[in-house]
Amino acid sequence: MDIESLIKANSKLIYKISTYFYNVSKEDLYQAGCLGLIKAYYNYKKDGKCKFSSYAYDYIYGEMYALANNRILKVNKNILKLANLIEKTRYKLAQKYDRIPSNEEVATFLNIDITSLESAISYSDAVSLDNEDSSYLDVIADKCAMPMDDRLSLKEGMDVLSPLERKIIEGRYYLDLTQDEIAKRIGISQVKVSRYMKRSLTKMHDYLTM
Repeated sequence: MDIESLIKANSKLIYKISTYFYNVSKEDLYQAGCLGLIKAYYNYKKDGKCKFSSYAYDYIYGEMYALANNRILKVNKNILKLANLIEKTRYKLAQKYDRIPSNEEVATFLNIDITSLESAISYSDAVSLDNEDSSYLDVIADKCAMPMDDRLSLKEGMDVLSPLERKIIEGRYYLDLTQDEIAKRIGISQVKVSRYMKRSLTKMHDYLTM
């Protein structure tokens, strides 16, 4: 099969996978998906054990994931760093003024505009890990607290995870599988899946905010 026919035959699969990503041009995602498809085609072995579409999925997703990382995730990491700096500055000024400083005073001290400061605070609140009433797991799982496009930022932290941890996080937050479904898919208990998830999310948080 020539490359043009290959892409045409699998275009629906590429478009479907592209819907998992936000704030990235669909055209760019499609091109990345085509690259992944071609890589899969040249590495695929017809042994009857795996359908080509299933085999190609990881390649297509991987290229789109790499694109999303380069376009979006570093920005989100910088926002988290700014949010941490804002809180440290707020504490410092509170000691100096003997009162809680306003957002305008913090922005002036840091020499940033008020819009950037308030955006960073809002973003930080959405992914806050210090909420005593809910765990990091609860906050991320709550789509109202953290929209899908923000959850995409967590993918940057996937770099610090082991292959097993990565499969669990992807299964839960990007394939919307339950813990029980993940356990059955990878062959471990649901209890272990839960433990791996909590440990993985902590590792990702430490990486994103360091």
